[in-house]
Amino acid sequence: MKLIHAADIHLGRRRLEGRLPDSDFADAFNFIADQAIAEKADAFLLAGDLFDRPQVEPAHLRQAEEALTKLKRAGVPVLAITGNHDKAFINSLEQTWLEYLADDELLILLATCFGVDGPVLEPWSKQTRRGSWIDLDGLRFTGAGYLGAATPHKVRQIAERLPTDRPHVLLLHAGPDYFVGEGGGFSSEDLRQIRERVCYLALGHIHKPLLFDGWACNPGSPENCDLQESHYDLDKSGQACGRGYARIEIDPSVKNPVPSVIIRSNPRRQVFHLSLDCSAFGNKLKDGASALEQAACRLISQKGAGPDAAVALQLTGKINLGRIALDLDLAARNIEKSCGVKAVALDATSINLDGTVTGSGPGHPSLSREQIERSSIRELVEEANLWGLDGEQETVANLFFDLKEAVRTGQPDDRLAEQIQLSPLIERIRLASETSPSVAQDQFSPVSSAILEGRGDAPSPAESRNTRTSQELFPALSQDGPHPLVITVPPNVLGAGVPVSPSQPSAPPSAGSVP
Repeated sequence: MKLIHAADIHLGRRRLEGRLPDSDFADAFNFIADQAIAEKADAFLLAGDLFDRPQVEPAHLRQAEEALTKLKRAGVPVLAITGNHDKAFINSLEQTWLEYLADDELLILLATCFGVDGPVLEPWSKQTRRGSWIDLDGLRFTGAGYLGAATPHKVRQIAERLPTDRPHVLLLHAGPDYFVGEGGGFSSEDLRQIRERVCYLALGHIHKPLLFDGWACNPGSPENCDLQESHYDLDKSGQACGRGYARIEIDPSVKNPVPSVIIRSNPRRQVFHLSLDCSAFGNKLKDGASALEQAACRLISQKGAGPDAAVALQLTGKINLGRIALDLDLAARNIEKSCGVKAVALDATSINLDGTVTGSGPGHPSLSREQIERSSIRELVEEANLWGLDGEQETVANLFFDLKEAVRTGQPDDRLAEQIQLSPLIERIRLASETSPSVAQDQFSPVSSAILEGRGDAPSPAESRNTRTSQELFPALSQDGPHPLVITVPPNVLGAGVPVSPSQPSAPPSAGSVP
């Protein structure tokens, strides 16, 4: 039996304020669909995150429908699971757009529900278009989906309930604990137990290609969700590796079949990773920013970046912010226009900010901008009363640095809310609230404010919103011009243990209606 396995398509992903077209993701999806058709695949496995967010725009829904319709007409069934990006919240009852596509008979959506006694594995029904598993050509395909922080426990429960009279393929949206960096990663011991019942584990969630012992595979994201993901095209030795989709062959007639798995690459937009030392013009009183832009253009031209290329340019060296005002967004756009490339992303986190660190000189090396910001955030977090998050100061500080970076790079509000929702800190607080509900009721709303405001005293629970500017939270930024960061968190994001997005998505229309 021949399978094509893809994951993390992320239709609708917005990058660099839209300067890179979202059609890149649709192109990648269509290429893989065409490969499945050309190779006469028996099934197409989609292991989560077809969409980049639960609120799907019409254009991105159309992109999904076009590729899925192509597969349907070719007789290639699509077996899909829901990823963390496809659904507003892990336990949300809102209909998803994957369910809409399933109702339109464009894919077979597999999901496992859990009751008080564990997973409830039900056969997929053609009438309801719902179910946990389906049999195709002697193979049983079971969908686990995205299970959040409880992944290790729940996926073992699912594996234990799989019958031993046939080979199984399990679709799971999760990654290894050493890579995920958040709650819900699985361990090598988890894989060993799953392997006793499963011949192939189709993974999603981690955008880097991974293959474990030839039977558990994450093919990697077909397109770069951010420019740094292009590093995943290389292995540890710096050699090119497959990334984008996997081709699997399994003989279901053999007892305990060993799959043949090859991870392949699809075409992607070329990304150039360059570094520019700004020290030579970082102390100029006049035209410092212009000199930087001109040097960047010369470097990009020397490297041969074409009109369709994206450039990730890391700025290094030392800049005296008392003499040069650097607007990264404006500089990036000026470089794009001058060099004729598709998009430029400037990274200034490695720049040494001359004149902003006291005690400089021998024995007191200057600190990078990122070091200054991380240190400032950590100090604020250390002063906060983090109820339910004992020992998690570093994780909290990292979360808020990531939120600050998301704002700096122009990520939309719902992406910020998503970062909070997906943080393992939410699960920690939820578990703490179940253990001490009376304490939680008194503490949850205050802690959402205390974390943001970096203080131990608690505001009144009646306060509905808590905001602070970047200059208040990160004073080091004020020397680099305005950074209009305002973090706004409704108390019930942490308060109820069930985060709420800034604007709840409307439910997808019923099958057959116009979206």
